[in-house]
Amino acid sequence: TINPATGVMTPSGRIGGVANVTATFGGQKVSTTITVTLALADNGTPSGYDAGGGTGGNGGVGGSPPGGPVSGGNQGVLQGTPTADAGLAWLYPYDKTVWPQGLLPPLLQWSAPRNYDSIYIHLHEKGLDYKGFFSAPVAGQPFVNIPILTTAWDTLVYSNQGDPVTVTLVFSAGGKAYGPLTETWTIAQGTLTGTVYYNSYGTALALNYCCTAANQMFGGATLAIRHGATSPVLIAGSNGGSAQCRVCHSVAAQGATLVTQHGDNYEVSSAYALTSGNAETAMPATNGQFAFAAISPDGTFLFSNAANMPATSCPGTSGLFSIPSGAPIAATGLPSGLAAATPVFSPDGIHIAFNDYSADRISLASIDFAKATNTFSNKQTLNTPTSGTDLFPAFLPTNDAVIFEHEVMSDGEFGATRNGARGELWWVDLKSHNAVPLTNLNGGTYLPTGGTNHTQDTTLQYEPTVNPVASGGYAWVVFTSRRLYGNVATQDPFLSDPRSYDPRTAATTKKLWVAAIDLNAKAGTDPSHPAFYLPGQELLAGNSRGYWVVDPCEKNGMSCLTGDQCCSGYCEDADGGFVCGNQPPGCSALSNKCKVNSDCCGSSTGIECIDGFCAQPSPQ
Repeated sequence: TINPATGVMTPSGRIGGVANVTATFGGQKVSTTITVTLALADNGTPSGYDAGGGTGGNGGVGGSPPGGPVSGGNQGVLQGTPTADAGLAWLYPYDKTVWPQGLLPPLLQWSAPRNYDSIYIHLHEKGLDYKGFFSAPVAGQPFVNIPILTTAWDTLVYSNQGDPVTVTLVFSAGGKAYGPLTETWTIAQGTLTGTVYYNSYGTALALNYCCTAANQMFGGATLAIRHGATSPVLIAGSNGGSAQCRVCHSVAAQGATLVTQHGDNYEVSSAYALTSGNAETAMPATNGQFAFAAISPDGTFLFSNAANMPATSCPGTSGLFSIPSGAPIAATGLPSGLAAATPVFSPDGIHIAFNDYSADRISLASIDFAKATNTFSNKQTLNTPTSGTDLFPAFLPTNDAVIFEHEVMSDGEFGATRNGARGELWWVDLKSHNAVPLTNLNGGTYLPTGGTNHTQDTTLQYEPTVNPVASGGYAWVVFTSRRLYGNVATQDPFLSDPRSYDPRTAATTKKLWVAAIDLNAKAGTDPSHPAFYLPGQELLAGNSRGYWVVDPCEKNGMSCLTGDQCCSGYCEDADGGFVCGNQPPGCSALSNKCKVNSDCCGSSTGIECIDGFCAQPSPQ
């Protein structure tokens, strides 16, 4: 607030950073900038703090809850000069990670050569200096992970304006400080929302298979992680026998429709109306051709998969079919005999990418599609690998490039990710056809190698999909990985069948991960960044094939964070809060609806209309 009598500005609230201040008097105007830096501190877990336990684990990320306060004397030790401790090292997160605004905080994890009794967490950026002091959750027991408190995390990400975040950890034991561990993170200047739909083997939310290694029922189902939730919810599947299992699925980018298979017969599919209470409609039994299909962005029709995927035997060619009736849709321009494997639509609906199953079963291809006339054209090969197989493509929000799985070792079944199958994620653009690996996403040289048999974690990435909405200058890819998750999930990477272990007590490493991809990157470069564990997924289950899609839209007057959450497409400031509303006069703000670049505020400085929403075209 600014006192009109004195001109004195008094900062308040919990958001720091640089602001523009303009004063006018008569015909004169003066502007300046002011930097607000917050000094925030925690000593132990605040009273009433909710760790958000449940199937997603503490805080939606697992591990131990934060501990109690640290004495003044020990705080002095922790802020003194620490001593290096052989064996002390980061396990998770990774250095140079890019985080979006709007997600839950991560779980800090490290290797501990001794039993530490407390930790000092120091987070620093231009708009915030945070000091957190916490004792070990259980005295005398290994202290190997701790979450960042939600209040501190939200202050950090929303105060950041593109400057690097320095993260420093110092530990104490026996009155002596050890460390430091230091990393640098980037906060994307955009809020990430939407829902991730994924399939789970070993879920506790629907029990329809017998039995685990401990002779307990377990389930196969399709679950959803809502924005901000610390645990998933059940979408498709229920208790009972295997006929109630619903796993392998595809989802429309705009969040209207999900198609999934029946556990007792993968040749049969059901459609779920996600905007109508998840109502299920059984589709005709047609040899599994609706499995692993490309669903149109609006969810009204699909382009079928024609590959023989695990447990399915598909017809020999691909085509268009209505959802949920399964009725064929007449189309022209499809090459004769085209069999597309693991196809996917671009967010704008005018391209389809797929494995060229009818050609060589290893190449990645694309074809253009005109919905108005159901016409296909311009089939082209995007990449033919010198070895291995390219499959499971996913378009970036810019509609001009795809992320895909490059399978480097097969388990004998097309498209499977078990029994030793190994893969990397790559990308290629539709213009240059210059395919390269996403080395930073895959793990580069920084992944830890602890746990059981985790020396090849850089080749354990599968089934990518991409959030259709760009945020902060990045695309956000969610993928299946069997990599080590710090010291929380450390089992053998291929131990994920609940019949082989007890999922009530041990966490398989088969989980969902997310990574930022620079928008408008130069072809042939690596635009990816180190990945992070997706919060909110079921901690003790095997999770895979996540689809990050737009949420069902909210009506005017409802609260929002971004325009894609609103049926109108506009999320606007209203008396200090943000609500869905009608199109405001003038230009559209970031994340709000647009048709062309000039619709966006800041178009003259580079803001673009990307797939219908105003967005930064590249990272700041």
